[in-house]
Amino acid sequence: MHKLASAIVATGLAGIMMIPAPASAASVNISIGAQQRYVSERCLDHPNWRGCDDWRRNHNRWGKNDYRNWYRWNQPNLGSVAAGIFGFAVGAAIVGSMDRNGDRYDRYDGHVAACEARYRSYNAETDMFLGYDGRYHRCNL
Repeated sequence: MHKLASAIVATGLAGIMMIPAPASAASVNISIGAQQRYVSERCLDHPNWRGCDDWRRNHNRWGKNDYRNWYRWNQPNLGSVAAGIFGFAVGAAIVGSMDRNGDRYDRYDGHVAACEARYRSYNAETDMFLGYDGRYHRCNL
């Protein structure tokens, strides 16, 4: 059941990471006037955004590269969200594997207890007991 849940979560995360990020206005061929209006409105709303100081001083000299950089700096990015989800999934997988190690030791302790109860000559260090034939045998309980 745990493996099925892990597979479902991994598939869901892979699907989320395949969603393309929305195209920014910089990737669309729009006029410089429209770009100027867009950047001007955003810089009025968010005066501390990167590039807004330069926009206020030099917007008449801005070219395509300046607008492209501004869009890249100030548009939301889904990459950080995807990285956070991926990190959460990796952490959950590590924690899940740590729980299974505890189960392994519990099974080993149960195995030793069963062998000690069945064979008086059982040695837990070697996992063997002395049989009636005088030879040592591995405990397979």
